[in-house]
Amino acid sequence: MKKGTDIERIIILEENVKADLFRCKVCTINFTAFQPCIMCQLVIEKEQELGRKLTKEEFRSLTNSLLGEIK
Repeated sequence: MKKGTDIERIIILEENVKADLFRCKVCTINFTAFQPCIMCQLVIEKEQELGRKLTKEEFRSLTNSLLGEIK
């Protein structure tokens, strides 16, 4: 791939899924082929499991497991 080439399409071969990349409709930060992005989906699932919004500390703990420690 050439330097500076934009990636606009994702293909997952095992599942034969093809999708265009867009910004996540929830956070508008992450690019994703699926809505919502994986980060937002994790938060949504955890909030549904708890039956409430996450606290700042719970959110930080959840995202740290994927991204490493955020300060």
